[in-house]
Amino acid sequence: MKSSKNLLVLSLVTSAIALSAPAAFAKKAKVGVEFKEWNITLSEETVPAGEIEFAVKNKGKEEHEIVIIKLNTDVATGRLPVNKDGGIDEDNMTFGVMIGEVEGLAPGKKTKESFNLKPGRYAVICNLIEEEPNGEIEAHYSMGMHAVLNVE
Repeated sequence: MKSSKNLLVLSLVTSAIALSAPAAFAKKAKVGVEFKEWNITLSEETVPAGEIEFAVKNKGKEEHEIVIIKLNTDVATGRLPVNKDGGIDEDNMTFGVMIGEVEGLAPGKKTKESFNLKPGRYAVICNLIEEEPNGEIEAHYSMGMHAVLNVE
């Protein structure tokens, strides 16, 4: 009888651990991000909430950056308000909250960075602004470097 009780207790403990295990051992979602002039391609359109690993590759010929913004409006990612130079003011966003960024990704380079994302709609952009030798301003966001990521 004693071994039956021990077996029952062991079974209950194992069940409790198994029920809590998915949260403890959940894999983080991964999103591949590719930069080229002038677009951003994401490997996923929708990911589960939680820690998301962004594997970023710069396949372009210019330096780029990744900026992740949690949007609080339904505005399209290509219609976010910009300054007169064509970039987004990262310190004064009324349309969302900046979650994080990875700056200075040189051509041909890659990196990985993780961010904890809650459910919602996110803009993934390159917000670099460069002045070319001829004086022309290149605002990467305004030139098309933006994508949307949905987090459920």
